[in-house]
Amino acid sequence: MNRAAASPLVHAHRFAVLLGLIARAAAIYARMVVDARGHWRTDPDRMVEIQRRFAARFTATAVRFKGGLIKIGQVASLRVDLLPTEVSDELARLQDRVDPHPVDEIETQIAETLGSGVDALFTEFDRVPLAAASLGQVHKARLESGEAVAVKVLYPGVERSVAVDLAALRIALWLFDFVTVADLDRVFREIQDSILGEMDYEQEGRAAEEVAENLKRDVLVAERIRIPRIHWERTGRRVLTMEFIPGEKINEREALAARGVDVAELATWATRAFLHMIFRDGFFHCDPHPGNLLVDPEGRIGIIDFGMHKRVSSEVMTMLRENIVATTTRDPERYARSFLEADMIDVADLPAVEEIARLQFSDAYWNLTPKEVGQIDMGEYLGQMREHLAKVSSFRLPEGLVMWSRALTLLLGLATELAPGIRPLEIVGPYVFAFLHEGVPGPETRGDAAR
Repeated sequence: MNRAAASPLVHAHRFAVLLGLIARAAAIYARMVVDARGHWRTDPDRMVEIQRRFAARFTATAVRFKGGLIKIGQVASLRVDLLPTEVSDELARLQDRVDPHPVDEIETQIAETLGSGVDALFTEFDRVPLAAASLGQVHKARLESGEAVAVKVLYPGVERSVAVDLAALRIALWLFDFVTVADLDRVFREIQDSILGEMDYEQEGRAAEEVAENLKRDVLVAERIRIPRIHWERTGRRVLTMEFIPGEKINEREALAARGVDVAELATWATRAFLHMIFRDGFFHCDPHPGNLLVDPEGRIGIIDFGMHKRVSSEVMTMLRENIVATTTRDPERYARSFLEADMIDVADLPAVEEIARLQFSDAYWNLTPKEVGQIDMGEYLGQMREHLAKVSSFRLPEGLVMWSRALTLLLGLATELAPGIRPLEIVGPYVFAFLHEGVPGPETRGDAAR
């Protein structure tokens, strides 16, 4: 059966399975609340195992159904501040565990989108995909000119399955909206906009071109970064044809070492490129994980997959820069004021947010390396954090903050993976200070940060 023609019964079954997951999540959360209040104690290791098994169940369901479920799980896996390591590690497996779609359906999607079959569009078309993701997969092909291209194709019928997933997510976030500080309806809208945007490949192509143009303002970064060129004559809403960039993933250390490539230096340049997007342009690629960063034969870093991108307002950018400066300088009052001036909290909550900042800025938790993070008592830290968060009665997420946080979290994770021992604020701080002063060149324009 063609998956694009899936019946309403198939989607109803999908929705029923998701409701079951929501019910299970609610039961686990209720058990955690009862435990925290001392009414029904559960061994901490047992509680973590219960959560890990739920994450494994969610992961298996997401791999089976694909669509928006994988994206939701990937976003959740980044919340290491809220989830036990065992849970986030289980969800992180969704980065790689996606089976490809039948190639006959992929070729039909290409023909229906572009009006011609693969034989008319390409001189070669590899039926085995280069990669399979949550919403689509990529095949290598060749044009009449001999140029190799990557052809990204949206899965047939995925729009309907994503609609089901988003409906279930809305129910889940509505339920938990009553027990969290943040407005989860805003979180839902941002995740929804991101996933729906990822299914528009013309929009993705325009995003790649805009980022490429923005990075040209930094000559040194532009020399080391490669953005695939878009072939618009073979691109439509559900098919994207772009320049094929050969190379190894940026974290394939052995292969890169054999080529004489300095991985730490690559990490520096990749970080600088994304910080340029995040702090200077306010328009950025939201998914800087190793699978989207390739090292080409010339040693340039190829950035691919611009489906998940975001633009944030100048007002939000001002708040973010101010917040980072406050963090860098360990200034609790300035930190709290940045939230107030962005209308994220009410004035009555200033003292509570200042206390949260003082906890984060204490010597025990401030600007730690990955090794140091592994040595702290996360249970104690999260317990203190929840106690302070409970005192915040107002918190409003501005548009763009969810995806901005995702991008920065992934970026810092990548930097610390490739350059162990680096401290996050040593990467971010200099850029923010430079960007706050118009006309003062940041590290990326002086050409000395990577030396």
